[in-house]
Amino acid sequence: MAPRDLKIPSQRHPEKARRADNAQPKKPDWIRVKAPVSQGYKDTQKIMRDNKLVTVCEEAGCPNVGEC
Repeated sequence: MAPRDLKIPSQRHPEKARRADNAQPKKPDWIRVKAPVSQGYKDTQKIMRDNKLVTVCEEAGCPNVGEC
């Protein structure tokens, strides 16, 4: 399957084909905060690293990681 050029309106999703691209600006650094992490999360993270794995939370950038 050939890659699609999403700049060509006919290859974009029908709802987006008639609209111009609207790139959202990057969020400022001050808005980002470090999530507090529990000992359970740290233990899980160490196990995952030792086995060269990643969690769904990490892949998704879960904001509730401090509650694990």
